[in-house]
Amino acid sequence: MPEVNTGRKTMVLLANLNCDHVLQLDTPLTAGGRLHYRDDGRRLGGGAANTGIGLCWAGHKVMPVSRVGRDEAGDWLLQQAMGLGLKLDYVERFEGITGELLVLVDSLGERTILREARVPVLPARLPGEPVDCLYVNTEGAEVAEYMTAMNAHSLVVSQCPRQPWPRPCRIMIASAADLGGVTDPWMHARSLAGDSLEWLVLTHGEQGAEAISAGQRLYVPAPTVEVVDATGAGDAFAGGLIHALVNGAAMSECLAEAGHWAACTLSSSSSIPSERLRHYLAGELNSAPATDKLMKNKANGDRPE
Repeated sequence: MPEVNTGRKTMVLLANLNCDHVLQLDTPLTAGGRLHYRDDGRRLGGGAANTGIGLCWAGHKVMPVSRVGRDEAGDWLLQQAMGLGLKLDYVERFEGITGELLVLVDSLGERTILREARVPVLPARLPGEPVDCLYVNTEGAEVAEYMTAMNAHSLVVSQCPRQPWPRPCRIMIASAADLGGVTDPWMHARSLAGDSLEWLVLTHGEQGAEAISAGQRLYVPAPTVEVVDATGAGDAFAGGLIHALVNGAAMSECLAEAGHWAACTLSSSSSIPSERLRHYLAGELNSAPATDKLMKNKANGDRPE
């Protein structure tokens, strides 16, 4: 990405640290099917890790705000996260079981996640000082008050919630597939984020991503990549977007950078970013030519087909 205002920034990620238990399937999932699988054991995952580790590799200070149990799995999670550079000052331990997520990865690299149903609970300690970015990828309505306070002095970026919970922010990220029958994504995002919303970033999988504001619509096609495992690609996309935003890049450049980060994750069998992203950040990989076909500054363009 262009060398604009680069340097170490401070990020707060209100997101999960997960223990992913991965089962590799020999065929795509089908209703009523009988499948064979390979147990690949557990690996570090969750939005805090999948988004945060790439930001650490990009040179930023990254502080997850999350909760893990006081058990062996929780100990393992914290050891893994600390070893990869995450600052754990705001990770809360609770009396209980951390649990595992079952991640089913089929023969096409698509993943299905099984999580035990839980009531979302915010950690008791939330950092209130100004930071370069607060990223929110969590469930529940109670986080809105905290986001409003942080929005007054910090860049707040949020994933679009799956329920109509308020998410006061300047940048919202959503998957077009998750929005389903929403006819006006921008107005839907505004209803959740409020008047502070500047951009809705909408991902379209292998077709790329677009950014929508009140007066602009920008498109960037996705880099061509052979999908090995889709787990964590959306989180990596968010990391690349945030990295570019805090360095002052234009939104068109932010979309391109986010696409590179996602492509590095798609081409590896891990939830967290792979070494391929580290090589990309070090300038050791060539940019994919697809991102040079940027279409921008269109007020009323169509979505990718």
